[in-house]
Amino acid sequence: MGFPNDLLCLILDLLTEDKAALSRCCLVNWEFNHAASRILYAQVVLHIRPSAIAFAPSSTHPPPRSRQERFCDALLASASLPHNAPHVKILRIKGYPDSLSEMLLPAVKTFRNLQAVEITPDTNGDELFTPILAELENRPSLADLHVNSACMDETNSEILVKIGGLHRLRLERPNRTILKLLSDWLQQLPALKELHLTRDCGSITPGVLRSLAPLLANVSAFSFGLSYSITDDDLFDFLSQLPCLERVQLRHYLQWKVSKPDNPMKRLRSLTVCHDSSDEDEFVDKLCAWVLRAISSSPIEQIRFCCDEFPTDSQAPRGFDALIDHLSRSNSETLRVLDLNGWLISASSVSLLFGTCVGLEEFVTALDAEGFLKFKGILPTMKRLHTAVVQVCHDDDAPFSVSAEDAAQILQSSDSLRRLAVNHWRIEGSWVSQEDGVRFMVRHSSEDPSEETPEIPVQPQSRRAPRAPAMNVILEEKEE
Repeated sequence: MGFPNDLLCLILDLLTEDKAALSRCCLVNWEFNHAASRILYAQVVLHIRPSAIAFAPSSTHPPPRSRQERFCDALLASASLPHNAPHVKILRIKGYPDSLSEMLLPAVKTFRNLQAVEITPDTNGDELFTPILAELENRPSLADLHVNSACMDETNSEILVKIGGLHRLRLERPNRTILKLLSDWLQQLPALKELHLTRDCGSITPGVLRSLAPLLANVSAFSFGLSYSITDDDLFDFLSQLPCLERVQLRHYLQWKVSKPDNPMKRLRSLTVCHDSSDEDEFVDKLCAWVLRAISSSPIEQIRFCCDEFPTDSQAPRGFDALIDHLSRSNSETLRVLDLNGWLISASSVSLLFGTCVGLEEFVTALDAEGFLKFKGILPTMKRLHTAVVQVCHDDDAPFSVSAEDAAQILQSSDSLRRLAVNHWRIEGSWVSQEDGVRFMVRHSSEDPSEETPEIPVQPQSRRAPRAPAMNVILEEKEE
């Protein structure tokens, strides 16, 4: 009797990220092969990074192919086989794919069921992508397209705008060539729900934005990169004209011009802000004021900040307390995710946020020692919070440290928390069924793999006790 196919598919879905395990499953029998291949080849990623071998000086003999190139060769050859090609739904081409030129187009021709394509190379191999883009015209299943400036020369742009049926379009570093054709292209995409103009958007002027607004009435998600010719007033006026807009990602830059009255985004639910790093109070105050302007009339559910560097001491700017105050007063019933990244908030803001936004599910911030103590004390009252990431800031004369035991005890104090990060400790908890019952298992790891992970004692009065017949907490060291 064969293994039930429905059950087999559910089990293998758990291995989606484990390519090695899926590959081994393909060798069990034909039943396993078919089920595992469906997952293994659903996404084909070709990412060749710069290699000393690949860029060796030319000689009478071609340079030997790098390990990445040989891997991509094998992947393309396998994915394009008749029994695997129908499984390919997503194709991503990144890095330096020039060495794949002979195999790439024949393989793409076999991928008849493509739903999403990303072509974002680090080189401008115009001729390489021209026939590939032309092939995408004949993919009625294609709904998601992501290209960068390598595909936006005059020839390729003319081909791009012939691709229809898209629901999601991402143009990375859009240039003048593609922008001239964008309005006509959007008119041919009535089903488009997401438009993302990302990275360097310097070619986009206020006039270009104004011309796009009437064509985006059905768009629910929009991203915009950096363009110094676009003022805050230009941007918010444009966004307020999109009646279905619910998710936005914006690149903030500091402006000194006094803004005009707000242009509300009344359906906005998710805001992601990418910005520069600064330890100046004035910058932080203006950034928070900018965010408050964006969400002033919105039923906001999710706010995220993206930046690579933050002040790391307890004297960092506290301007984000004003944002917490607004969210607590105006969005306490809707807020679900607040990711301040590394920005610092005070202990009083923690109390205010947790006391009002009881539906909060994810929380990321930096705290001083006082704020961290407040966080630990109030955490058990947050019944929906499942993820928390906290960076504890301190002064040189008052060092602060958190042990594995501390982190595990914090996680155990909450009925709902499943993922916790405190400084360099990363903790995950889950209920696991075993022969002797159901146990709550905590896995943790340090950013420093050389650190020993100590055994963490379990308190018998754990708040989690009533949830399962077996209450022991098992601690396992997570493999790095």
